[in-house]
Amino acid sequence: MSTMTALSRAEFTLLGRNRVLLFNAIVMPLIVPIVLLIIGSRGDGGLRDAGVASALEIFALFLLVLLVYYNMLSVYATRRDELVLKRLRTGESSDVQILLGPAIPSLVLTVALGLIVGAVVVAFGGPVPTNPLLVAVALLGGAALFAALALITSAFTRNAEAAQITSLPVILLAMVGSSALRGVVPDSLSNVIELTPMAAVSDLLNLGWFGTTTPGDASIGFAGTFGEAGMPLAVMLAWIVGSLLIARTHFRWEPRS
Repeated sequence: MSTMTALSRAEFTLLGRNRVLLFNAIVMPLIVPIVLLIIGSRGDGGLRDAGVASALEIFALFLLVLLVYYNMLSVYATRRDELVLKRLRTGESSDVQILLGPAIPSLVLTVALGLIVGAVVVAFGGPVPTNPLLVAVALLGGAALFAALALITSAFTRNAEAAQITSLPVILLAMVGSSALRGVVPDSLSNVIELTPMAAVSDLLNLGWFGTTTPGDASIGFAGTFGEAGMPLAVMLAWIVGSLLIARTHFRWEPRS
């Protein structure tokens, strides 16, 4: 068994034993979107697409904030506080393996829950994704982005209890990127919001599913979505690379003395 497999398996086991985190990781990302999908399925055309889009955006928000970001932040803070990270560094595991281990369960669950919600959308008469590749990029890229943000936040999070406070800025930043907010603020402010992490995820998700960033409008087709995806993809990559560079110099492997 490889080191990465062993670490990932251990994190899966620990996640299964924590009922609160397990509930937040699996139930919360599913329950609200599915209820919205059931309600929205009664509409027609643009109204139905708007309902599906709202459900998908809420799903992505809960998934990336609760399952990926908050879960990984708690794990990193707890493992450091218990000196687990320090002990692992004295063994054969590399730094990358130690940090990726806690991320594997979140990434696997991201894929699994994404497939479940996608099946529910189609089952209730929703549209089939225009570009499934962009949908996958939105969810997996978003997971990588919020995992990187968890690394940064963990640098000043003493333990799992403190994560309830230190996570608030990132959670608020994620909520600011909602499509609903961008639709009511002035264009100058909307352009700034488009540079936030969740805005990039939402735009890629809408492009991949509906073929447009504004559900209800005409789809630009499979090929056209790649050109429109350039800006949100660049924003997502910038956040990932920037966050990893900051985490590389500020991540703490043991508690403050």
